[in-house]
Amino acid sequence: MTLDRRRLLQLTATGAAGLLIGGRGTFGAPGPIDAIVDDAVNFFGQHGYSQVPPLSLITGNDINGGLRYDEMRPEPAVAPELIIQPVARVSDIAERNRAGVLAGFNIIGLNKPGESDGSLLADVVDFLAGRRGLDPERIHYVSTEHFRPYIERIDALASGTFYERSLDEALAAGDGSGVFAPADHPLKPSFHTVGIYYPQPDTVPGTPTAYPPEGFIEIAEIGIPLEGEGDQIGGIGLERLAMAEGETLPDFEETLLNLLRAIEDEAARTGRPLPDGYTKFASL
Repeated sequence: MTLDRRRLLQLTATGAAGLLIGGRGTFGAPGPIDAIVDDAVNFFGQHGYSQVPPLSLITGNDINGGLRYDEMRPEPAVAPELIIQPVARVSDIAERNRAGVLAGFNIIGLNKPGESDGSLLADVVDFLAGRRGLDPERIHYVSTEHFRPYIERIDALASGTFYERSLDEALAAGDGSGVFAPADHPLKPSFHTVGIYYPQPDTVPGTPTAYPPEGFIEIAEIGIPLEGEGDQIGGIGLERLAMAEGETLPDFEETLLNLLRAIEDEAARTGRPLPDGYTKFASL
């Protein structure tokens, strides 16, 4: 796709190109997205999480084309935190025709320091099923053998289905849904996780028998620390959750134009140069 500034202005005029930096980020469909943000801030606030400002979209380093990869903050949390973080992943360019893949998107990031008791995972499942109304029997969990103690500990998990990945496979891949340890992540994270998946809209997929599960979209990635491993962290894909709820969202092209505008605005505001990731997205 060739960049078309007139197309961007058309999208802006119709309200499809709204990116709101400052704690309420959306690359499109602001009504449904804002409603989920409000609900998340309220729900997790009742569970002791305080909202913190998002990090910049431009990172200033060479990883991921100089763009923010995820919601992880470099400094440890001292109390439960929630962040609405706009991000973009250069690696998603190759996956742009896959369902749920957007050029720019937002993560509801959660960080809970202290005892690794599974409470963050329980809070997330309660939010998705109890608060947002996802069918708990249609939720699919992907992880390794390390997830089984959580199934025994958290009653709500028993309603869904669990696909167990080989621990060796998950360790080698480091792509989440078992182990999150991306080789090129600037913070070099490495921890056990569970991926939370939901059927694509208007589909009735069968029980998954392989990874990634066909017919499902991943809506959350939650850390499942082993005993003594440290803080509980996780993220919910804001646009993915809206999609799972049946909302119609902008496509890759529309979020691409929104992303480029957001990068341009931040570069102009901060005096930073446009990062290499901007060029990679703009050249599509």
